[in-house]
Amino acid sequence: MVAITLTELDHSSTIIEVNEEGFNENDEELISKLVDNKEGWVFMLTCLKGYLEFGVRNLRGGLVKE
Repeated sequence: MVAITLTELDHSSTIIEVNEEGFNENDEELISKLVDNKEGWVFMLTCLKGYLEFGVRNLRGGLVKE
């Protein structure tokens, strides 16, 4: 489950908070999974910023792990 909260600071600033739950705290790969998800959210939010502020529509990502 993911909850995204947007908090407007003023007419040009917004805080975006992403809370993701449902991870198994006993999973031996928990830290790796958390880091992977964090990187994915950073990339997605960066793309959103590019779209909203500069109209960038052709975004391609190379974040697929093999």
